[in-house]
Amino acid sequence: MTDIEELFTHRPPGLERDEIRRRLDLLASQPAENGDFSVIHKLFSPDVVCEFVGDKTRIPYAGRHTGIDALLNILRAINVDFCQSEPMIDDVVIDGGRVALRRSVRWRHRGTGLEGRVDLADFVRFEHGLIVELIEFRDSISILNIQGEPSWP
Repeated sequence: MTDIEELFTHRPPGLERDEIRRRLDLLASQPAENGDFSVIHKLFSPDVVCEFVGDKTRIPYAGRHTGIDALLNILRAINVDFCQSEPMIDDVVIDGGRVALRRSVRWRHRGTGLEGRVDLADFVRFEHGLIVELIEFRDSISILNIQGEPSWP
């Protein structure tokens, strides 16, 4: 295989479909209120690439990040601002090691006390049993409302 072919060829997920779903359920149910993010080390590659889509002026962690430490720092920052509960996976499509996931979580802002249900869309890629890529879209309007900020400039 040439270098260019390898670039466009996805490695095998290393997991059966049922195990991928079990890991997604485990990940979605981890609000980590106690600050325990150990499940992240079990599910993600050390060099995972994450992208949190959004306006960086309003969501400081928006953008592309590389490495499990960067992901953990983002999750900790979210945990400082928000209490999360009632996770729910609404839809999942699994195609080999690629996954599209629609889910929601009840978020309460620790500063304002305001809360609401936040919808998320995640696109995940597994290779050799670990998540190597995560792209997440969040309902920015709901988050801004929970933060007590106007949602439209």
